Amino acid sequence: METEKKIIGRCPFCGGNVVKTCKGYRCEHNLGEQPSCVLNINGIIGNRKMNDEEIAELLEKRCILLDGFATKEGKTFPTVLELADDGNILMQAVIGKCPHCGGDIRVGSRAFNCSNYSNQAAPCSFAIWRNIGGHQLTLAEAKELCEKYITSGELEMYRDDGSIYRKRLGVSPDKLQIVKI
Repeated sequence: METEKKIIGRCPFCGGNVVKTCKGYRCEHNLGEQPSCVLNINGIIGNRKMNDEEIAELLEKRCILLDGFATKEGKTFPTVLELADDGNILMQAVIGKCPHCGGDIRVGSRAFNCSNYSNQAAPCSFAIWRNIGGHQLTLAEAKELCEKYITSGELEMYRDDGSIYRKRLGVSPDKLQIVKI
């Protein structure tokens, strides 16, 4: 009697079905003595249980920003998971370069911050808040601000009274902050 397998998404490497297993997620072509695909993702990454929707997004976009990872000491942190070409999952804290000083922009719990924030010789306070005007910034939008200094489209935001408005986000002319345009 054959059991039914839960299909999570398509493998970005070979196009096969990615199925849920007791230990995580794997491509249907990553089975047997001579597997033809490298995709095999653990169900727990960084002391955090992954869910099916997150894995589906990781398969589709190859990169995802998530909160709730934990060190062995129990300290939680956000990170970017990237699906590398060799099938490995990379934890990346750096998403781009600081428009102001050229330092690394790192993922923080409330903002994407410049790595030179605590640099006593040349401090930099540049940050991209993860929530601006009620809009939760995506990883792609934060990267776009670091690379192009402006979002390509308008983002939906909310006023205090709950009404919706749309604005683009951009880096200010002095490259010290993010402004609504």
